[in-house]
Amino acid sequence: MGKLLLGLAFSLLASAALAAETPAVAVKPAAAPADMMQAGTWYVTGDAAWEGVNLPDYNLGFHKVTNPSFFDGGTFQTFSQHLDGYRLQGAAGYFLPASYASTLMGSNTRVEFGVLYSRATGDASGRDVFTDGGIVTQTIDGAGAGGGYVCSPGQVCVTTSDLSTTYSDWKLNGKIAGDYRVDAFLLTPSLALFGGETQTDQLISQLTLLGAHPERLTYTADTSLRSRDFGVRGGVDLKYDLAPQVTLGLGASAGLATRHASFDGTDLATDALFGFLTGASTVSGSDNATPIVANTEISVAYKWFPALTVRGFAGLNYDSKVAGIEAASFGGTVGGVTSRTPAHITFHSEIGYYVGSGVAWSF
Repeated sequence: MGKLLLGLAFSLLASAALAAETPAVAVKPAAAPADMMQAGTWYVTGDAAWEGVNLPDYNLGFHKVTNPSFFDGGTFQTFSQHLDGYRLQGAAGYFLPASYASTLMGSNTRVEFGVLYSRATGDASGRDVFTDGGIVTQTIDGAGAGGGYVCSPGQVCVTTSDLSTTYSDWKLNGKIAGDYRVDAFLLTPSLALFGGETQTDQLISQLTLLGAHPERLTYTADTSLRSRDFGVRGGVDLKYDLAPQVTLGLGASAGLATRHASFDGTDLATDALFGFLTGASTVSGSDNATPIVANTEISVAYKWFPALTVRGFAGLNYDSKVAGIEAASFGGTVGGVTSRTPAHITFHSEIGYYVGSGVAWSF
């Protein structure tokens, strides 16, 4: 990670710090000067970044039961999900002609259409050694198998788990922005509409061995979780001219979205000992949420040529309601179940991060 950050610090980094190219204008929005090249011109930007994605904990699998009460003790492993991946982002924008360039957003008003795609993957494994209590199947539809096993005194029982996760995210946005300049400082407010979809596909495999018994107890679950968003967000970027060609930037944005999350999954438990744990199920469900989404980013931009700017950046993303999957559970005891709850969608707040570079070109 240190090598990555060091390399990126020396790279000439990404996307349109084009506002840094504008000459000074009054604090009060005013029409751009006649010699301002942006008025009535187009620009394109492109970013590439390494991204760290955090997702809610994942905990499907065999359930342990307490001894001697045989209450549901939850699943054997709970995985914290920290994925590594990449994000690609691009945009095309247009600076309004000089006669229309001064609006409530400021001077140099422009409209922009952007697209973002990111992908991250991760693998995790766990091992649980237990010498007391027992094991039962709790399939994701909420049903249970016909019985279970107790790890007898003197036995060493072991459950191992492997989880594979693939995450993808795409978003489209339309944005309007303008500039307010005071000496070497440039303030750029913006307003954007956005929409998109994230998808998380996960496969978990478990193997349990009961003491010296060679018979294998296995469990697998294959799940897919999707979230579709539509929302609005406002932002502001503050840039400072360190030198005629170098600009330091700090930006922040926040907004609100409507989110529809849906979940599909199948699971299968096999029991080569006495068949007590054998079971299979299919489940689907959906839920809605209204998350707060926010971002903050720092950047350094270098105007290589009058029409070409490169930059480096690092940022944080916050989402108050990231969709996750809560494992099935039962109430009461193994011999006297009072309720069963299928696996279902839950929402948790998460923070992600990214570091990258990019380029902006006006024409």
